[in-house]
Amino acid sequence: MADSDFWRELAISFQSAANLYEFAAHRLYCMELSIVEPTWNLPAPPAARAEFDALARRGASMLSPSPTGDLALAWLEALWREATHGPVRTPSEIVGKDRTGQLTQLHGKIDRVFQSSSALCRKFESEALQSEFEEKRRDDPRNWTPFRQRYEAFKSLKEIINEPAERISEEWVRNAIARIHGIKPEDVTLKQIRFEIAGLLSSTKRHIEMIPSALQGSPPVPEPDTKLSDQPEPIPVPVSPPVETIAAQLQRLRMECNWTIEKLAAKTGFDEKTVKRHLSGRVSPRLGNLTIYQQAFSKALKREVVIEKMPPKRPLNAP
Repeated sequence: MADSDFWRELAISFQSAANLYEFAAHRLYCMELSIVEPTWNLPAPPAARAEFDALARRGASMLSPSPTGDLALAWLEALWREATHGPVRTPSEIVGKDRTGQLTQLHGKIDRVFQSSSALCRKFESEALQSEFEEKRRDDPRNWTPFRQRYEAFKSLKEIINEPAERISEEWVRNAIARIHGIKPEDVTLKQIRFEIAGLLSSTKRHIEMIPSALQGSPPVPEPDTKLSDQPEPIPVPVSPPVETIAAQLQRLRMECNWTIEKLAAKTGFDEKTVKRHLSGRVSPRLGNLTIYQQAFSKALKREVVIEKMPPKRPLNAP
């Protein structure tokens, strides 16, 4: 089943069509025939029929279980089930009986097809909203049990520990820094290496290991007594903590305001899905969106809030 946004937009489309053209759909079911599918007759102008077919097929494609055959007829059957088994029932007219009195044909009608379709979409929207609300409550850390809180913390720590490190050659790092600053590779300091590697770190790249390499002209390293493998072991390079990302700044300011994601969306006027993408770092907000965030946080915290668009540059000789 589709989400609430889909059913809300489809309900509006059906309602708009109802204001332009409306028609009735007639249903005939022959019980004496081996064909179990009913026959639908839609006496509507071509424009109204084309509009209905497009909207009906869009809605039927999201029904669960997925219908087979013509999607427009599947949508009419969904309307008929709602009319005969839902809160408002439409009686079926008896058209024919055989000689024993058994029913042979049942005839029914849906008077306002577009209006009925809009009402059915509103029902599906209501059900989807309830389902989304319950799912959101389950995923909200504030509603987790103490056991799940411990489990989620353990899982996050395990992912960080087991995350494979990205390996990079020291020789390449030195040569790259030397070309940027116009110096010799052997003149590149460890402080410069730490600073440049720290700029590579992010929320998704936490471990970088530098593979040491001997520089030209450096004294030979005495071989140890124990026999080592030909491939040098990667040595983790201590680096300074990474600069706070835009997503991390937004999360920190949101927690400082004690706002939920829903409240942050309401304060900024953004869609909740957009706010979640900004907070997760999957999408970087545009400059205009950053201004809206800054204004909302500044008003709530009663101080000027500035969200750094790019990490601040530090001089090479900075500690």
